[in-house]
Amino acid sequence: MERYVEQLLSDIAYATEHVDCPYQQRECSIHDWVSDEEEERTAPRRPLEEWTGIRKVQLPPVERLTDDQVHRLLKALTALLNAHNWSFVLQTAVPERIQYTTIRENFNQDALVKTQNMGFFQLCRPGTPHGKCALEEHCQCRFYAEICANFIDEDLSSEEERARHLEIETNHLKRRHGEDWEKYYPYHLDPEYDDENGNPYDYGFGQPNEPDPDDWWRNG
Repeated sequence: MERYVEQLLSDIAYATEHVDCPYQQRECSIHDWVSDEEEERTAPRRPLEEWTGIRKVQLPPVERLTDDQVHRLLKALTALLNAHNWSFVLQTAVPERIQYTTIRENFNQDALVKTQNMGFFQLCRPGTPHGKCALEEHCQCRFYAEICANFIDEDLSSEEERARHLEIETNHLKRRHGEDWEKYYPYHLDPEYDDENGNPYDYGFGQPNEPDPDDWWRNG
């Protein structure tokens, strides 16, 4: 299998380097610009297998691959999709084997050939129930549904609204970064990190009107 994987990686690398991608090659004036919504409606569709030259049948089932082979193929496929402006983007931490399976199962999709806005690989087929796609418990549709469920019309005080945002952001970080979520903690939303004047944590940037200590020479 390793020999086959090496050849497949070579094919993917070639397809990544020799992509016909208007998004990268065409320069547009401001008068040609269109919104993402308009481009979603008007951009031509192209079978991803035809566009990339890589077919779903070429991608081995994950059960036949080692963890290292999955890692290398996932990295190569992600680069391939980025080069075609059809990026594979996840909002939560997902094991690499599940990521690879998701790409493999959905590789026979049509891609939008966008020239001015970002395009995104479709993670599951329309109409698939939440949690029943290749991502299983890591289903991104369910993730977004849970976030939206928290945005209900309520008459909240500024303190309550801030606490709600802190809860939503913390849950999002835990799902996206897993055990490393605390590295990205939203201190500005947590009143425990406010300064003595009740101002939100400023991540060390200071107040905009504070004198710059490095400007001593201006007054010298």
